[in-house]
Amino acid sequence: MNNKREIYRRAVEKINEEDMVKLLKELINIKSPFFYEAEIIDYLRGRLSYYNRLQTEIHRYEDKIITGFKGENLVVRLPGKGGGPRMLLNAHVDTVPLCDGWTVDPYAAAEKNGRVYGLGALDMKAGVVICIFLLETLVEAGIELSGDIVFTAVSDEEGPFGLGTHYTILDGIVDGCDYAVITEPTGPFAPGSEKFPCVALGSRGTVVYFVNVRGKSAHGANPEKGINAVEDAARIITALTEKLDLGSHPLLGSGTMCITNLRGGEKYLLVPEKASFTVYRHTVKGDADQALKEVKDIVKGLDLDSDVDIKLRDLPHPEAFFRPWTVSENTPLVRSLQKGSEEILDKKLRTTYFRSESDANHIASRLKIPTVLFGPDGDNYHAADEYVEINTMVDATRVLLYTVLDLLY
Repeated sequence: MNNKREIYRRAVEKINEEDMVKLLKELINIKSPFFYEAEIIDYLRGRLSYYNRLQTEIHRYEDKIITGFKGENLVVRLPGKGGGPRMLLNAHVDTVPLCDGWTVDPYAAAEKNGRVYGLGALDMKAGVVICIFLLETLVEAGIELSGDIVFTAVSDEEGPFGLGTHYTILDGIVDGCDYAVITEPTGPFAPGSEKFPCVALGSRGTVVYFVNVRGKSAHGANPEKGINAVEDAARIITALTEKLDLGSHPLLGSGTMCITNLRGGEKYLLVPEKASFTVYRHTVKGDADQALKEVKDIVKGLDLDSDVDIKLRDLPHPEAFFRPWTVSENTPLVRSLQKGSEEILDKKLRTTYFRSESDANHIASRLKIPTVLFGPDGDNYHAADEYVEINTMVDATRVLLYTVLDLLY
């Protein structure tokens, strides 16, 4: 271990805060909402192709089922000498679309008070920077690992299906990996007030249903002659709110339900014959089919006059479903991150559980390998004036360097 500490001290000197901030600003300058990531992917490949030891390739995919999207991922490999485990690093390069309310230029990457502001600064271009500097540090320090590192800079994480990571799994790009670290902002997505350093050891899954209610039109002066689809939709929503068992998990907490996209009754003085709404559930147990059956059973028990059609959101592939997942705190990956936080930062690593879905849902549940989310702090993700705290981006890189040397050297 003393040898590893000496190697660490030699390598960590190359993690330069000023250079990391410079790259982060460059990435924020590139607009990359989901489905429009080609420019930032090309930029990153150009940068990393400079290093002969890094193998870079563009992984192209196409969703022919739902979106028609033709996307690209950047795949970077740092081969080891052999005999060691393989670590997957994952970070998405896309952002949500720009929202209103910004008080600074969302693409200018303003730096002030130890923060960098900009669209995607926290979620998650800082995480991309962490992965890139980790790889560059290992190469520039001349460190040869026993195990391999595979870095996937993926597209469309912020879209509805996580297509980029889905296709890296479907196409075998990440086969054979033993550990996975997703450098998403961790504390900001935690249910409490956790601050860096903290690691997420699981997250809830997601199920989306579409509910369509068809009644019968009639004049509004004679509502008894019709079947009011809006009223029946309201009965369904009330019943789901009162009767649906959202479940609980000792680690992930309680499941939740959110009703969105409620529509119906747009015509003047007519009993509405159509109504619809969407149910968005964060799940802690079971699969999509079970979740659908639970809703259908409740609706059947209402004995409504309307016809009710309930279906799950279509998926580009049967496996492209965000399942809940957890990882044990006793895995070598988590223990190594804990040791790194204590030795490098002199801070105890907090453990938490992610509130929403991410690419970790695909990776953990489908590759079935120890997976964590470990990233920087900041605030206002998916909102105006998003920012990342610079020191946490740098410190996350330092701890992750420790873990890579601990597990792969």
